Amino acid sequence: MESLLEKETLFRIALTRTRNIGAAYTKKLIGIFGDARSVFRAKESVLLQTGIRADAAAAIVAFEGQAALEAELLFLEKKGIRVLFFTDKDYPDRLRDISDAPPLLFYKGTADLNAKRMVAVVGTRIPSDYGREVTSQLIGRMGQPDMVIISGLALGIDTAAHKAALDHRLPTIGVLGHGFGHLYPPENRALAAEMLRHGGLLTSLPYSAKPEAYHFPDRNLIVAALCDALLVVETAQKGGSLLTVKEALRCNRKVFAVPGRIMDSRSAGCNRLIRQHQATMLTSGEQLPAAMGWSWPEGGTGTQDALRLDALRLSSAGGDPENNLLELLRQQGSLTIDEIATRTGLQPSSLALVLLRLEMKGQISALPGKRYRLNVPESHA
Repeated sequence: MESLLEKETLFRIALTRTRNIGAAYTKKLIGIFGDARSVFRAKESVLLQTGIRADAAAAIVAFEGQAALEAELLFLEKKGIRVLFFTDKDYPDRLRDISDAPPLLFYKGTADLNAKRMVAVVGTRIPSDYGREVTSQLIGRMGQPDMVIISGLALGIDTAAHKAALDHRLPTIGVLGHGFGHLYPPENRALAAEMLRHGGLLTSLPYSAKPEAYHFPDRNLIVAALCDALLVVETAQKGGSLLTVKEALRCNRKVFAVPGRIMDSRSAGCNRLIRQHQATMLTSGEQLPAAMGWSWPEGGTGTQDALRLDALRLSSAGGDPENNLLELLRQQGSLTIDEIATRTGLQPSSLALVLLRLEMKGQISALPGKRYRLNVPESHA
């Protein structure tokens, strides 16, 4: 019987842990030798003939960590953590063709990493109530069969996305910037446990790896490449979420952004992405599946009528919500957001979207004390 030391999985882990061997060399060597075991059995002179650097070839020949890896692999099996190599059929197909994607992943959970529809959601760690509510509402409305919600298990929008997915019975995967031996942030331990039952946790890092800043670029790449569509909800001009957007655009993924108030720094990044045409403005959950072609009928062309925000219809007056709100402010002069909500019957998130659209059009202005007034056009002689 083949000993544990002879298992291909062990040599795969060893190859990714060898000094001077990165994703590119790992994939190149597997392409030449066929498997990781053969790489470690090759002579240094043969390794040099592959074109890898001399220090990389020397590191492979000198590798002596097999015994420690044997113990680690036994531990991972005991914990139910799967090791996925880029040549495995269960390795995410969306990552397979990304040259610098991690060649080896650690995964625990029930969600399919090759689900038909994958949507990633990212955003600020300090969201507004509007950001949290919009995240929940959008995920609830965009949910479809075979859809998985991906995020980074951070505080803020990530947490809101994972919770919304669970609330709406959608599997959700958290991509970690550390190993399974550390759960960061600790506030999300209970959430992570629930996700293991209805989704999963994924990382490219060894079990004991801590949440260091230099680990998160790989996490951002996995989030971006693993999805079909990336949704950004509230991020500052230099927010960390924009790094994930950069990776998503590089991987040719579709990016959507939720607009925010022009004076809110938490939405400055989203508004800029929309303004610079790097992201499609998203104002309803139904819009994303339509834009991705997931809601087209059999034989459809993808041509659709203009989308309507049914949730934004004024419950009392009917008709166009923006015109009705403008008429209300024309009659009353100025009103607080609470007074507007009472008179219109709109939910806070729906009302916030109407106010935002009117504010961006320059038809209303926000005043101190959460009041709004109508902008009167200047008269010209």
